[in-house]
Amino acid sequence: MLNSVTKLAPIVASVAALAQRHCGFEPSLSADCTKTAQSLPKAGCCRLIAGKQGVFMQRLLQLVFVGILIYLGFSFWQKEQPTLTLPVLSSGLCSTPLGWKLGYLDPAFNLSEAEATAAIEQAAQMWNQAFGRTLLQQDAQGFSIDFRYDERQQQLLKQHLLKRNLDRYDQAISPGIEQLPQKFAELQQQIDSFNQQNARLQQDVAAYRADGPNASSEREQLMRRQQQLQQEAAWLDQQKQQLMRDQDYLNETIKQRNELLTTAKTPTQQAPFEVGLMNIKAGQRTMTIFAFASNQDLVATLAHEFGHAFGVGHTDTDDSIMYHSLTSQQTTLTPTDIAALQAQCHF
Repeated sequence: MLNSVTKLAPIVASVAALAQRHCGFEPSLSADCTKTAQSLPKAGCCRLIAGKQGVFMQRLLQLVFVGILIYLGFSFWQKEQPTLTLPVLSSGLCSTPLGWKLGYLDPAFNLSEAEATAAIEQAAQMWNQAFGRTLLQQDAQGFSIDFRYDERQQQLLKQHLLKRNLDRYDQAISPGIEQLPQKFAELQQQIDSFNQQNARLQQDVAAYRADGPNASSEREQLMRRQQQLQQEAAWLDQQKQQLMRDQDYLNETIKQRNELLTTAKTPTQQAPFEVGLMNIKAGQRTMTIFAFASNQDLVATLAHEFGHAFGVGHTDTDDSIMYHSLTSQQTTLTPTDIAALQAQCHF
C-alpha cells in the first residue's frame, strides 16, 4: 500500500495546481471552506464554488477522486489476492525410493512389531521385484503405517468365523451330496440282484421233488442258497439303514447350516467397508490398516495401499492387487497392476 500512495503523488500535485488556477488558492483537507471563500476574490473553496466553473471543478475533482479509489483498489487486489495452486504429482516420485516406517500398532491386533514389519516388507517387495528396482524401502523418515483396531476388525473376525463354520458345514455336506446318490444306486443294484437270485430259488424250490433220485443233495443245496440269501438280505438291510442314517445326518447338517445363515449374514452379504486407507494431503502420506483376517489378507491390503501411495487407482480385474475389493485370488501383482504403475510413473 505504501508504494501505491507514492505513485499517486504526481496526480495529487496536478489536481492541486489545477485547483489553484481555478479557485485562487491551494486546497487543504483541513481548510474552513466558508472562511477561505470570504478571504479570496474568487469563490475559491471547491466545495462552495458556484456557477459553471464551480460545477466543472466539482465534477473534475469527483472524477479524480473516483479514479484514485479505483487505482488503490486495483493495486490492493493485485497485491493481496492469494494464488490458488493445485498439487501436482512429482515426475520424480518413482525415480526415488518411497520410504515407510511402522507407526502405531494397536496391541488388540495381537500382532508383534516384527510380524507387522515382515508383512509390510513382503508387500513392498511385490512392487520392488516386479520392476527390478527399489520403489519402496523402510526409512525412519518415511511415511507412517498405522494399525488401528476398531469395529471393522471385530466385524471382519465375525465374518471370518462365520465363513469358517460355513466351510466346515460344506466340508461335511459336499461329500454326502456327491456320494449318497451313488451309494443308493449301488444298493439298489444289489437289491435287484438279490431279488433275481431269490426268484430263481423260489423256482427251484417249486421244482424240487422230494422223491427224486437226488432229492437229499438237492434239498441241502436249496437250504444253503436260502441261508446265503437270508444273510445277504440282512446285510442289504443294514446297508440300507446306514444310508438312511447318512441321509438323515446330511439333512440335519443342511438344516443347521441354513439356520446359521438366518442368524448371521454371509460375508458376501455384508456391506463393504475399508480395511485399509492411504491418505495423501499436501504431499504427506499416511497409511492406516483397520482390519485383516489372515497374513495373506494383510499383505494384499498393504500392497494395495502402496499402489495408492504412487497414485495408482483401482483396476477392474478381481485377481489384481489394485482391485477395489479384497479377494482370495490376490496373492501377487498381475500384469494389470504392473501396467497401471508403468502408466503412472512413465517407466
